[in-house]
Amino acid sequence: MAEWAVRSGRPLEQEGEEALFRAAFPAEWDAMRKAARGECPGTDPSSRRWEALLELARRALSAPRRRPVPLRSACEVFERCRYRVGDLHVECFQVLLLDAKHRPVREVRVSTGILNGSLVHPREVFAPAIAERAAAVILVHNHPSGDPTPSREDREITGRIRTAGEILGIPVLDHVIIGDCTFYSFREEADWG
Repeated sequence: MAEWAVRSGRPLEQEGEEALFRAAFPAEWDAMRKAARGECPGTDPSSRRWEALLELARRALSAPRRRPVPLRSACEVFERCRYRVGDLHVECFQVLLLDAKHRPVREVRVSTGILNGSLVHPREVFAPAIAERAAAVILVHNHPSGDPTPSREDREITGRIRTAGEILGIPVLDHVIIGDCTFYSFREEADWG
């Protein structure tokens, strides 16, 4: 059914009842629609199962969507990403794409490097941000050594990416380096101004 909805180009919530039943039950859509409406009170137990299934589908489609919680601090970023990159044996550079309210839209792995370095270029950081229409980004990477203290290269790349973000109108809100059970936030620790 999801494949059909993608082909039609419309979300399921906007489809009519007949279209939904045709997509879900191609061979017997009319009988299932009647069963769901209660037009044919069936003694068949499978009919009752379909009614229950359709009621669950209705409730799922009409339930309000939960949006992610906005990221408000480097600690929240650390808690979100620490288990994804904290234990890796090579540097991994990720970008958190955020909406206008700083809620995560998507996480993108931009680069995976070597034991003590990762090659990152602003174009790799902002290509997915532009494609997803992100309002802002947060940079995240790990230090396999466990010490989150930024290197000279970390400071340089942060500056270059921030400058590119200013030009593109996609601000870099922070750069969080993850170590062993600890982190470093450029926004909270360095002269971010």
